[in-house]
Amino acid sequence: MSFVEDPSVLPPFEPARAGAIRGMLGVTLGQVAYAIAAYQGKPFPPALLEAWESGTVVPDDDEVKALAAALWCSPVDLVGEATTLAQCRTLAGLTMSRTAAELGMTRDRWEDAERRNRWRGTAAQTDALLRVLRPPPACFVAACGTSRQLKNLLREAVNGWWPNYVTAVAGIVPVEAAALRHALEQLHLYYQQLEGSVGASSWAAASAEAQAADFVERIDLYLWQQLRAMGNPPVHGAGPGTY
Repeated sequence: MSFVEDPSVLPPFEPARAGAIRGMLGVTLGQVAYAIAAYQGKPFPPALLEAWESGTVVPDDDEVKALAAALWCSPVDLVGEATTLAQCRTLAGLTMSRTAAELGMTRDRWEDAERRNRWRGTAAQTDALLRVLRPPPACFVAACGTSRQLKNLLREAVNGWWPNYVTAVAGIVPVEAAALRHALEQLHLYYQQLEGSVGASSWAAASAEAQAADFVERIDLYLWQQLRAMGNPPVHGAGPGTY
């Protein structure tokens, strides 16, 4: 894996993963700190590693790589889900030039897409993007600039007959329709349960109303939560003119 040509941009560090891997290896804070010091060529205090694992201090990308080397794992094992195109490229271990070639576009065009985190590729290029970089659905939707459109569809779906919205949502979210059907059904059922509590006691009704308002406001986040709970279902390709 090479990060020589272009700077790497890792997703946010996940403290719990670092502690879990160290525990699995059965090594102490001091032993890992010694390995990090050897990798960096300078002293490294065990207390700083403890702060990383507790989440009180966040390591930068170079420090994450040093920790990964000390734990005999990949930096990918220590970070969360990619949220930008640049992070997707980094996790795939590709340079900008290699990514552009894989997607069938010029390097300048990919660099612009990465810098702006905006995707405007053709259907064929989108298919390649999904296959090569495998962006998480939330990342892909954000890069396409369709987040607001998706939220509007989801709000209509939970308020109406949700099966009618599967096709439209599938045109935005690159996930198999079966998985989206299940996710939309669960969102609909949960929202309807909240709505059904309106006739309860005044306190329960007010609480349900507040929960319903929060649910609708962040409904796209609940969709991503449902899809992750299903183990991130396989993605499908782009339809003609979809993106």
